[in-house]
Amino acid sequence: MFVVLILVAGCSGIRTGEPKRSVDYRTGSDGLVLDIVSDFNRIYEFDQNVDVVVEVRNRGAFPQAGETIEAYIWAGGFDTDILELRTETGNGALDTTSLEGKSPVNLDGGYTAAVFEADVHDLPSGTPSYKTPIIIDATYKYKTIASPIICVDPNPSITEIKERVCEVGQYGSVSLKGSQGAPVAVTRVEEDVTSNYILFRIYVDNVGGGRVIPKDGSHGPQWNPNKGYDWDELNKVYINRVTVGNTDVDSCSPDVGSNIDVEKGRGYILCRFQATGDGVYKSPLNIELEYGYQSSIRQDIEVIKEVQI
Repeated sequence: MFVVLILVAGCSGIRTGEPKRSVDYRTGSDGLVLDIVSDFNRIYEFDQNVDVVVEVRNRGAFPQAGETIEAYIWAGGFDTDILELRTETGNGALDTTSLEGKSPVNLDGGYTAAVFEADVHDLPSGTPSYKTPIIIDATYKYKTIASPIICVDPNPSITEIKERVCEVGQYGSVSLKGSQGAPVAVTRVEEDVTSNYILFRIYVDNVGGGRVIPKDGSHGPQWNPNKGYDWDELNKVYINRVTVGNTDVDSCSPDVGSNIDVEKGRGYILCRFQATGDGVYKSPLNIELEYGYQSSIRQDIEVIKEVQI
């Protein structure tokens, strides 16, 4: 009977040891990261159907379950009369079914591969070789979610002595350690109070080393960087939502549903929130941002003239 009880306890899933800890997967400043994995440093005149394989890894935290990512890949920086690079899909669209973001069950994020077919044409007469950079761009829609902890005190100016779990003054400036698993990050939140409102100044930075582009891919075909962008389309980050806990803030400038400009790499949002009740508490300030992004990789190659014998 004693042995049977031990076996039943083991099968019932009773475990000892430390409890499971939550995993912070919203870290890092990358979105999609590119790597040319095929040997493509040197090719020869008249080479046809040379495959150039580019690995695309999602090092950020978008998309999560139930979300989708739209992404395209492009090649440029070379003379198309000498060299052609075209994707198998024809329009640069990436297969994003396996490009999931980092999550508690996948801390590395997803990845896929794009294949460019390369054709080399005639080199100009008297040109023994042609050296050129190849620039591979990924353009995609991405999302940032930040949740710094702030102090909420509905009556910060009252003189009565009461128990407070936090002081607004202690949260006057909260620097967020690291980024949120995205190339655009909330880097700091400054908190202040007036007689009626709690004020938040939310700083947003482009930390990914790439370019913020239109989030809806208004250029045709979708987000083609070789066609260029108008200056007033760039560096716009869409403010999707700002809440204290599950409650929307009262107002923001720029307002929720509009864009913040990060032209010089940084912008900020000023929001106000009217707390209710008597208790003092800590709560996450949830900030959700959307944008288009362009990540690039460069490789120098040499096209060598075919020797006639």
